[in-house]
Amino acid sequence: MLIAVPSKGRPGKVKTLKVIPSATVFVPENEVSAYRDFYPTAKIQGVPTSVSGITKTRNWILENADDDSVVMIDDDVKVCGWVELQEEKSRHKKLEEKVWLAECKKLFEITRQMKYRLWGIATQSAPRSVYPYKPFLFRSYVTASFCGICNESGIRFDESFRVKEDYELNLRCVKEDGGVVAARYLYWENSHWFDEGGCADYRSLQMENDAIKELQKRYPGQIKKIDRGGVSVSIELQF
Repeated sequence: MLIAVPSKGRPGKVKTLKVIPSATVFVPENEVSAYRDFYPTAKIQGVPTSVSGITKTRNWILENADDDSVVMIDDDVKVCGWVELQEEKSRHKKLEEKVWLAECKKLFEITRQMKYRLWGIATQSAPRSVYPYKPFLFRSYVTASFCGICNESGIRFDESFRVKEDYELNLRCVKEDGGVVAARYLYWENSHWFDEGGCADYRSLQMENDAIKELQKRYPGQIKKIDRGGVSVSIELQF
């Protein structure tokens, strides 16, 4: 199983390595030395500079992975673990790396048993979105902030989407496979727009809105545009 963390322009700021130190960080080949200076014991893999943008980077990782089980995780984890639901306030509980890896393997097993190709862990910002009493949804949305791809299937991200490529993959898998495995008993939240580097260096509101329009065209009635956390290009998928 490959735990892949795409990163760019963030040497010294890969927060995900604090959670899963054994992950492989994929960075532009001209940034490898800078990352290794900060993370001398981490696995740093160079990606050709000719591979530009997160969508093409994800596909390059899949094409060059020597494993049928590939987990994609963003590098900017904010808080993650298991959420203990309480009457007044929910609390996060941290999980050790070995627990994360074991859960990923279990999710791959479930996904293949369902004859699906994609699974994901809840990445919503509200802790109460994590619901251990109904741990799985099969017609829901998962994002590449934390997702598992059955690489033997040959499925790839649509490179016409420079952003929101994970939403398109999610909708395609639900349409073609009948569902995805959305795990709601674990929690993973990312910084996204608020950290320098990564996609923030090139994505724009226009690019995001163009991607949303294309999603609405391909999957009519399934894209709801919302304003979340002051970001007007967030969307929800309707099933």
